[in-house]
Amino acid sequence: MTLTKALLVVLACSLLGASPVPEGFRSLEVPGFLPAVLFVPAGTAQRPLVIAAHGAGGSPEWDCEYWRRLTAGNRFLLCLRGKSMGAGGGFYYPNEHVLEAELVAAERALRAVEPRVTDTDGLYAGFSQGASMGSAIIGKHGASFPTLALQEGFQLWNIARARAFAKHGGRRVLLVCGTEQCHRIATETARWLERGGVEGRVEYARGAGHTPLGEVLVRTQSSLPWLMGQAP
Repeated sequence: MTLTKALLVVLACSLLGASPVPEGFRSLEVPGFLPAVLFVPAGTAQRPLVIAAHGAGGSPEWDCEYWRRLTAGNRFLLCLRGKSMGAGGGFYYPNEHVLEAELVAAERALRAVEPRVTDTDGLYAGFSQGASMGSAIIGKHGASFPTLALQEGFQLWNIARARAFAKHGGRRVLLVCGTEQCHRIATETARWLERGGVEGRVEYARGAGHTPLGEVLVRTQSSLPWLMGQAP
């Protein structure tokens, strides 16, 4: 089964209320919010953290499976749930302030039970709503999350935001787009990031559309070594 097909199965199961969570995943209670999904890597060594925020209508189960495959199961994954959209299925974040509060509460809950999570080299990953709202609040969390993977986000950065991110420890931002609107915003954002002291990289999967799958997934996967400082 291809990666895209496997992820579509996880998405379908999560929307139908089935339990698609593979071995190694578990629910994490987050005070004041719905439970997050946590993936714990094997072994006893300390590992960095990926926090993932889905788009409107998404689910943390799907996000965690997506990023588990992209990181080869070598990182802790903490996938935020947001609020329920009701009987139709899926979840969303009401605004960036609620997203930030959930991120902080979830990270605190994780660190209370998992001492192997490192304090540095974290990655914030967001798609659509998770990318746009994440861009608005992640700057002050650059020490914990110096690298960002933003897919199909529509929040334009500026020099002040980039400098704030760099001041707090931010290093690199990957912007992956499947639509022309995202690409235009990402291209301008990358200029401001560079002028603000942050490395920016734009990957455009022309014609892929508003999705994290297909060529957007391929571009994200091929750019992860650069984002994590492992290759040019």
